[in-house]
Amino acid sequence: METHDWFVTVAPGIEDLAAGEMEELVGSAKADVGKVFFRAPLEAMYVVNYAARTVNRLHLLLAREEFESLGDIYGVAKDVDYGPLLGPDRSFAVRCKRIGEHPFTSMEVARVVGQAVIDSCTESLGFRPKVDLEEPDLEITVLVRFGEVLMGVNTTGESLHRRGYRAYHHPAALKTTLAAAMLRLGGYRGQALLDPFCGGATIPIEAAHLARRYPLLLFRKDPYLPKLPFHDPDTERAVREKLLEAATRDPYEITGIEISPKHAEGARINLKTALVEDTVRVLQGDCTRAEIHRDLSAELLVTNPPYGMRSHSLKKIGAFYETVLRALREAHHGVRAVFITASAKPFEEAAARVEVPIPHSRRVMHGGLPAKIYVLEL
Repeated sequence: METHDWFVTVAPGIEDLAAGEMEELVGSAKADVGKVFFRAPLEAMYVVNYAARTVNRLHLLLAREEFESLGDIYGVAKDVDYGPLLGPDRSFAVRCKRIGEHPFTSMEVARVVGQAVIDSCTESLGFRPKVDLEEPDLEITVLVRFGEVLMGVNTTGESLHRRGYRAYHHPAALKTTLAAAMLRLGGYRGQALLDPFCGGATIPIEAAHLARRYPLLLFRKDPYLPKLPFHDPDTERAVREKLLEAATRDPYEITGIEISPKHAEGARINLKTALVEDTVRVLQGDCTRAEIHRDLSAELLVTNPPYGMRSHSLKKIGAFYETVLRALREAHHGVRAVFITASAKPFEEAAARVEVPIPHSRRVMHGGLPAKIYVLEL
Protein backbone atom coordinates (compact mmCIF):
# COMPACT_ATOMS: atom_id res chain seq x y z
CA MET A 1 0.00 0.00 0.00
CA GLU A 2 1.39 3.40 -0.99
CA THR A 3 2.33 5.66 1.92
CA HIS A 4 2.65 9.43 2.13
CA ASP A 5 4.30 11.97 4.42
CA TRP A 6 1.93 14.02 6.57
CA PHE A 7 2.05 16.57 9.34
CA VAL A 8 -0.54 17.96 11.73
CA THR A 9 -0.44 21.38 13.33
CA VAL A 10 -1.08 21.53 17.07
CA ALA A 11 -1.16 24.09 19.86
CA PRO A 12 2.36 24.71 21.23
CA GLY A 13 2.89 22.80 24.46
CA ILE A 14 0.84 19.69 23.66
CA GLU A 15 2.91 18.24 20.82
CA ASP A 16 3.81 15.09 22.77
CA LEU A 17 0.17 14.44 23.61
CA ALA A 18 -0.84 14.93 19.99
CA ALA A 19 1.97 12.60 18.88
CA GLY A 20 0.65 9.98 21.29
CA GLU A 21 -2.81 10.31 19.78
CA MET A 22 -1.41 10.07 16.24
CA GLU A 23 0.43 6.88 17.17
CA GLU A 24 -2.84 5.40 18.41
CA LEU A 25 -4.67 6.41 15.23
CA VAL A 26 -2.15 5.94 12.42
CA GLY A 27 1.11 4.50 13.77
CA SER A 28 4.55 5.94 14.49
CA ALA A 29 4.70 9.74 14.82
CA LYS A 30 7.35 12.33 15.64
CA ALA A 31 6.62 15.54 17.54
CA ASP A 32 8.15 18.87 16.52
CA VAL A 33 7.44 22.44 17.63
CA GLY A 34 3.75 23.06 16.93
CA LYS A 35 3.62 20.02 14.61
CA VAL A 36 3.62 16.23 14.48
CA PHE A 37 5.00 14.31 11.48
CA PHE A 38 4.14 10.79 10.39
CA ARG A 39 4.13 8.51 7.35
CA ALA A 40 0.97 6.56 6.52
CA PRO A 41 -1.32 5.48 3.65
CA LEU A 42 -4.16 7.64 2.34
CA GLU A 43 -6.54 6.08 4.85
CA ALA A 44 -4.84 8.17 7.56
CA MET A 45 -6.19 11.35 5.99
CA TYR A 46 -9.74 10.31 6.80
CA VAL A 47 -8.92 8.77 10.18
CA VAL A 48 -7.20 11.94 11.44
CA ASN A 49 -9.74 14.38 10.02
CA TYR A 50 -12.67 12.37 11.37
CA ALA A 51 -11.32 11.17 14.72
CA ALA A 52 -8.33 13.19 16.03
CA ARG A 53 -9.13 15.33 19.07
CA THR A 54 -5.87 17.16 19.91
CA VAL A 55 -4.81 18.54 16.50
CA ASN A 56 -5.83 21.51 14.36
CA ARG A 57 -5.17 20.60 10.72
CA LEU A 58 -3.71 17.72 8.75
CA HIS A 59 -1.45 18.45 5.77
CA LEU A 60 0.01 16.33 3.02
CA LEU A 61 3.71 17.18 3.19
CA LEU A 62 5.09 18.75 -0.01
CA ALA A 63 8.48 20.05 1.12
CA ARG A 64 10.58 20.63 4.23
CA GLU A 65 13.83 22.46 3.72
CA GLU A 66 16.22 24.90 5.35
CA PHE A 67 16.58 28.31 3.70
CA GLU A 68 18.51 31.56 3.95
CA SER A 69 16.59 33.90 1.67
CA LEU A 70 13.22 34.52 0.05
CA GLY A 71 14.79 33.28 -3.17
CA ASP A 72 15.52 29.95 -1.48
CA ILE A 73 11.85 29.62 -0.54
CA TYR A 74 10.91 30.30 -4.16
CA GLY A 75 13.26 27.52 -5.24
CA VAL A 76 11.83 25.05 -2.72
CA ALA A 77 8.28 25.80 -3.89
CA LYS A 78 9.15 25.62 -7.57
CA ASP A 79 10.77 22.18 -7.21
CA VAL A 80 7.52 20.62 -5.99
CA ASP A 81 5.66 18.46 -8.52
CA TYR A 82 2.16 19.97 -8.76
CA GLY A 83 1.00 17.59 -11.47
CA PRO A 84 -1.04 15.35 -9.11
CA LEU A 85 -2.53 18.42 -7.40
CA LEU A 86 -3.45 21.05 -9.98
CA GLY A 87 -4.88 21.22 -13.47
CA PRO A 88 -6.14 23.91 -15.87
CA ASP A 89 -9.57 23.82 -14.22
CA ARG A 90 -8.38 23.85 -10.58
CA SER A 91 -7.61 26.94 -8.50
CA PHE A 92 -5.23 27.35 -5.58
CA ALA A 93 -4.31 29.73 -2.78
CA VAL A 94 -1.29 30.02 -0.51
CA ARG A 95 -1.66 30.62 3.23
CA CYS A 96 1.48 31.50 5.17
CA LYS A 97 2.37 31.61 8.86
CA ARG A 98 5.77 32.91 9.91
CA ILE A 99 7.63 32.62 13.23
CA GLY A 100 10.93 34.37 13.94
CA GLU A 101 12.66 37.46 12.59
CA HIS A 102 13.02 37.67 8.81
CA PRO A 103 13.65 40.48 6.29
CA PHE A 104 10.29 39.73 4.68
CA THR A 105 6.63 39.42 5.66
CA SER A 106 4.21 36.50 5.56
CA MET A 107 2.45 38.18 2.65
CA GLU A 108 5.70 38.32 0.70
CA VAL A 109 6.26 34.60 1.34
CA ALA A 110 2.73 33.80 0.11
CA ARG A 111 3.29 35.92 -3.00
CA VAL A 112 6.65 34.29 -3.82
CA VAL A 113 5.33 30.76 -3.27
CA GLY A 114 2.26 31.54 -5.37
CA GLN A 115 4.49 32.74 -8.19
CA ALA A 116 6.64 29.60 -7.86
CA VAL A 117 3.55 27.41 -8.20
CA ILE A 118 2.47 29.31 -11.33
CA ASP A 119 5.96 29.19 -12.84
CA SER A 120 6.34 25.48 -12.10
CA CYS A 121 3.00 24.55 -13.67
CA THR A 122 3.55 26.83 -16.66
CA GLU A 123 7.03 25.50 -17.43
CA SER A 124 6.59 21.80 -16.51
CA LEU A 125 2.90 21.09 -17.10
CA GLY A 126 1.98 23.58 -19.81
CA PHE A 127 -0.80 25.50 -18.08
CA ARG A 128 -1.14 28.47 -15.76
CA PRO A 129 -3.17 27.52 -12.64
CA LYS A 130 -5.90 29.85 -11.45
CA VAL A 131 -5.59 31.74 -8.16
CA ASP A 132 -8.65 31.99 -5.92
CA LEU A 133 -7.99 33.48 -2.48
CA GLU A 134 -11.58 33.06 -1.28
CA GLU A 135 -12.63 29.48 -2.16
CA PRO A 136 -9.69 27.67 -3.76
CA ASP A 137 -9.85 24.06 -4.86
CA LEU A 138 -6.43 23.53 -3.27
CA GLU A 139 -5.01 25.36 -0.25
CA ILE A 140 -1.23 25.27 0.10
CA THR A 141 0.04 25.98 3.61
CA VAL A 142 3.51 27.47 4.06
CA LEU A 143 5.00 27.51 7.57
CA VAL A 144 8.20 29.50 7.99
CA ARG A 145 9.86 28.98 11.35
CA PHE A 146 13.23 30.69 11.76
CA GLY A 147 15.41 28.98 9.07
CA GLU A 148 13.03 26.23 7.99
CA VAL A 149 10.22 26.32 5.45
CA LEU A 150 7.48 23.72 5.45
CA MET A 151 4.92 23.28 2.67
CA GLY A 152 1.81 21.15 2.70
CA VAL A 153 -1.68 20.70 1.29
CA ASN A 154 -4.37 21.51 3.82
CA THR A 155 -6.67 18.46 3.91
CA THR A 156 -8.81 19.67 6.82
CA GLY A 157 -10.24 23.02 5.83
CA GLU A 158 -11.50 24.70 8.98
CA SER A 159 -9.51 23.76 12.08
CA LEU A 160 -10.59 20.59 13.87
CA HIS A 161 -10.93 22.51 17.14
CA ARG A 162 -14.22 23.77 15.70
CA ARG A 163 -16.16 20.64 16.58
CA GLY A 164 -19.57 21.80 15.37
CA TYR A 165 -21.55 20.90 18.49
CA ARG A 166 -21.48 24.21 20.37
CA ALA A 167 -24.90 25.87 20.37
CA TYR A 168 -24.12 28.01 23.42
CA HIS A 169 -20.87 29.98 23.34
CA HIS A 170 -19.34 30.71 26.74
CA PRO A 171 -17.32 33.96 26.68
CA ALA A 172 -14.20 32.24 28.09
CA ALA A 173 -14.59 28.79 26.56
CA LEU A 174 -11.64 26.43 26.59
CA LYS A 175 -10.36 25.39 23.18
CA THR A 176 -11.61 21.87 22.53
CA THR A 177 -8.19 20.57 21.49
CA LEU A 178 -6.71 21.78 24.80
CA ALA A 179 -9.56 20.13 26.69
CA ALA A 180 -8.82 16.85 24.92
CA ALA A 181 -5.10 17.23 25.67
CA MET A 182 -5.80 17.85 29.36
CA LEU A 183 -7.93 14.71 29.52
CA ARG A 184 -5.10 12.70 27.97
CA LEU A 185 -2.61 14.26 30.37
CA GLY A 186 -4.83 13.28 33.30
CA GLY A 187 -5.03 9.70 32.07
CA TYR A 188 -8.77 9.77 31.41
CA ARG A 189 -10.10 6.35 30.43
CA GLY A 190 -13.79 6.68 31.27
CA GLN A 191 -13.49 6.90 35.06
CA ALA A 192 -15.76 9.19 37.13
CA LEU A 193 -14.88 12.73 36.04
CA LEU A 194 -15.61 16.12 37.60
CA ASP A 195 -15.17 19.59 36.11
CA PRO A 196 -15.86 22.04 38.97
CA PHE A 197 -15.79 25.10 36.64
CA CYS A 198 -17.49 23.64 33.60
CA GLY A 199 -18.66 26.86 31.87
CA GLY A 200 -20.24 25.74 28.60
CA ALA A 201 -19.29 22.08 29.36
CA THR A 202 -16.40 21.75 26.89
CA ILE A 203 -14.37 19.41 29.13
CA PRO A 204 -17.31 17.15 30.10
CA ILE A 205 -18.41 16.91 26.46
CA GLU A 206 -14.90 16.10 25.23
CA ALA A 207 -14.63 13.46 27.96
CA ALA A 208 -17.92 11.86 26.94
CA HIS A 209 -16.95 11.90 23.26
CA LEU A 210 -13.57 10.37 24.08
CA ALA A 211 -15.12 7.63 26.24
CA ARG A 212 -17.85 6.86 23.71
CA ARG A 213 -15.47 7.10 20.76
CA TYR A 214 -17.67 9.64 19.00
CA PRO A 215 -15.92 10.67 15.76
CA LEU A 216 -15.87 14.32 14.76
CA LEU A 217 -17.75 13.46 11.59
CA LEU A 218 -20.93 13.26 13.69
CA PHE A 219 -20.85 17.04 14.11
CA ARG A 220 -18.57 18.57 11.48
CA LYS A 221 -20.29 19.06 8.15
CA ASP A 222 -17.23 20.11 6.16
CA PRO A 223 -17.26 19.26 2.43
CA TYR A 224 -13.52 19.97 2.13
CA LEU A 225 -12.12 16.45 1.69
CA PRO A 226 -14.11 15.53 -1.47
CA LYS A 227 -12.59 18.59 -3.22
CA LEU A 228 -9.05 17.20 -2.94
CA PRO A 229 -7.57 15.66 -6.11
CA PHE A 230 -6.41 12.56 -4.21
CA HIS A 231 -9.77 11.97 -2.50
CA ASP A 232 -10.80 8.30 -2.56
CA PRO A 233 -14.55 7.82 -1.90
CA ASP A 234 -14.20 4.10 -1.21
CA THR A 235 -11.47 4.60 1.38
CA GLU A 236 -13.42 7.42 2.98
CA ARG A 237 -16.57 5.29 3.16
CA ALA A 238 -14.69 2.43 4.81
CA VAL A 239 -13.16 4.74 7.43
CA ARG A 240 -16.49 6.40 8.17
CA GLU A 241 -18.23 3.05 8.64
CA LYS A 242 -15.47 1.73 10.91
CA LEU A 243 -15.50 4.83 13.12
CA LEU A 244 -19.28 4.93 13.41
CA GLU A 245 -19.44 1.21 14.25
CA ALA A 246 -16.91 1.74 17.06
CA ALA A 247 -18.96 4.53 18.69
CA THR A 248 -21.13 3.56 21.67
CA ARG A 249 -23.85 5.03 23.87
CA ASP A 250 -22.38 3.50 27.04
CA PRO A 251 -23.07 5.43 30.27
CA TYR A 252 -20.28 7.27 32.08
CA GLU A 253 -20.19 9.26 35.29
CA ILE A 254 -19.28 12.76 34.14
CA THR A 255 -20.28 15.85 36.14
CA GLY A 256 -19.82 19.58 35.67
CA ILE A 257 -20.42 22.29 38.25
CA GLU A 258 -21.17 25.86 37.14
CA ILE A 259 -21.94 28.74 39.49
CA SER A 260 -23.71 30.89 36.87
CA PRO A 261 -27.33 29.87 36.19
CA LYS A 262 -27.01 31.32 32.67
CA HIS A 263 -23.89 29.34 31.83
CA ALA A 264 -25.24 26.18 33.50
CA GLU A 265 -28.29 26.33 31.26
CA GLY A 266 -26.06 27.02 28.26
CA ALA A 267 -23.97 23.99 29.16
CA ARG A 268 -27.08 21.81 29.21
CA ILE A 269 -27.98 23.09 25.75
CA ASN A 270 -24.51 22.05 24.54
CA LEU A 271 -24.95 18.60 26.09
CA LYS A 272 -28.00 18.06 23.90
CA THR A 273 -26.37 19.21 20.66
CA ALA A 274 -23.29 17.12 21.52
CA LEU A 275 -25.49 14.02 22.07
CA VAL A 276 -24.27 13.40 25.63
CA GLU A 277 -27.12 14.72 27.79
CA ASP A 278 -27.78 11.13 28.85
CA THR A 279 -24.33 10.64 30.39
CA VAL A 280 -23.21 14.13 31.53
CA ARG A 281 -24.92 16.17 34.23
CA VAL A 282 -24.39 19.83 35.05
CA LEU A 283 -25.01 21.02 38.60
CA GLN A 284 -25.63 24.73 39.17
CA GLY A 285 -23.83 25.89 42.27
CA ASP A 286 -20.57 26.90 43.98
CA CYS A 287 -17.83 24.27 43.82
CA THR A 288 -16.18 25.72 46.93
CA ARG A 289 -19.21 24.73 49.03
CA ALA A 290 -19.02 21.27 50.59
CA GLU A 291 -22.70 20.42 50.07
CA ILE A 292 -22.46 20.34 46.27
CA HIS A 293 -19.88 17.56 46.48
CA ARG A 294 -21.89 15.43 48.94
CA ASP A 295 -23.07 12.88 46.37
CA LEU A 296 -20.07 13.13 44.01
CA SER A 297 -17.39 10.49 43.81
CA ALA A 298 -14.81 11.73 41.30
CA GLU A 299 -11.73 9.77 40.28
CA LEU A 300 -10.32 12.61 38.13
CA LEU A 301 -10.79 16.39 38.08
CA VAL A 302 -10.11 18.37 34.89
CA THR A 303 -10.99 22.04 34.84
CA ASN A 304 -10.50 25.52 33.43
CA PRO A 305 -11.03 27.90 36.40
CA PRO A 306 -11.37 31.70 36.13
CA TYR A 307 -8.08 33.49 35.52
CA GLY A 308 -9.10 36.89 36.85
CA MET A 309 -8.18 38.46 33.52
CA ARG A 310 -11.60 39.62 32.39
CA SER A 311 -13.18 40.16 35.80
CA HIS A 312 -10.51 42.67 36.96
CA SER A 313 -9.83 40.57 40.08
CA LEU A 314 -6.16 39.74 39.53
CA LYS A 315 -5.31 40.90 43.06
CA LYS A 316 -7.87 38.45 44.49
CA ILE A 317 -7.26 35.49 42.20
CA GLY A 318 -4.57 33.96 44.42
CA ALA A 319 -6.88 33.88 47.44
CA PHE A 320 -9.62 32.47 45.22
CA TYR A 321 -7.35 29.66 44.03
CA GLU A 322 -6.42 28.87 47.62
CA THR A 323 -10.09 28.58 48.57
CA VAL A 324 -10.77 26.36 45.56
CA LEU A 325 -7.85 24.02 46.22
CA ARG A 326 -8.75 23.67 49.90
CA ALA A 327 -12.38 22.90 49.09
CA LEU A 328 -11.57 20.39 46.35
CA ARG A 329 -8.93 18.65 48.45
CA GLU A 330 -11.39 18.34 51.31
CA ALA A 331 -14.08 16.88 49.03
CA HIS A 332 -11.84 14.73 46.79
CA HIS A 333 -8.67 14.04 48.75
CA GLY A 334 -6.04 12.05 46.84
CA VAL A 335 -7.70 12.52 43.45
CA ARG A 336 -5.61 13.62 40.46
CA ALA A 337 -6.54 17.07 39.14
CA VAL A 338 -5.62 18.89 35.92
CA PHE A 339 -5.92 22.69 35.87
CA ILE A 340 -5.20 25.30 33.21
CA THR A 341 -4.69 28.97 34.03
CA ALA A 342 -3.04 32.08 32.65
CA SER A 343 -2.54 33.30 36.24
CA ALA A 344 0.33 30.89 36.81
CA LYS A 345 2.18 32.57 39.67
CA PRO A 346 -0.92 33.09 41.87
CA PHE A 347 -1.94 29.47 41.25
CA GLU A 348 1.49 28.10 42.15
CA GLU A 349 1.64 30.24 45.29
CA ALA A 350 -1.84 29.11 46.30
CA ALA A 351 -0.88 25.45 45.79
CA ALA A 352 2.20 25.98 47.99
CA ARG A 353 0.11 27.54 50.78
CA VAL A 354 -2.36 24.66 50.66
CA GLU A 355 0.57 22.21 50.46
CA VAL A 356 -0.67 20.58 47.27
CA PRO A 357 2.38 19.41 45.28
CA ILE A 358 2.58 20.01 41.52
CA PRO A 359 4.45 17.06 39.99
CA HIS A 360 3.91 18.25 36.43
CA SER A 361 3.31 21.54 34.62
CA ARG A 362 3.69 22.77 31.04
CA ARG A 363 3.33 26.02 29.12
CA VAL A 364 0.63 26.38 26.47
CA MET A 365 -1.20 29.16 24.67
CA HIS A 366 -4.90 29.63 25.37
CA GLY A 367 -7.05 32.32 23.82
CA GLY A 368 -3.96 34.32 22.87
CA LEU A 369 -2.69 34.20 26.46
CA PRO A 370 0.40 32.35 27.72
CA ALA A 371 -0.99 29.77 30.15
CA LYS A 372 0.13 26.70 32.07
CA ILE A 373 -1.43 23.30 32.58
CA TYR A 374 -0.86 21.70 36.00
CA VAL A 375 -1.26 18.15 37.14
CA LEU A 376 -1.65 17.75 40.91
CA GLU A 377 -2.74 15.26 43.51
CA LEU A 378 -5.33 16.79 45.83
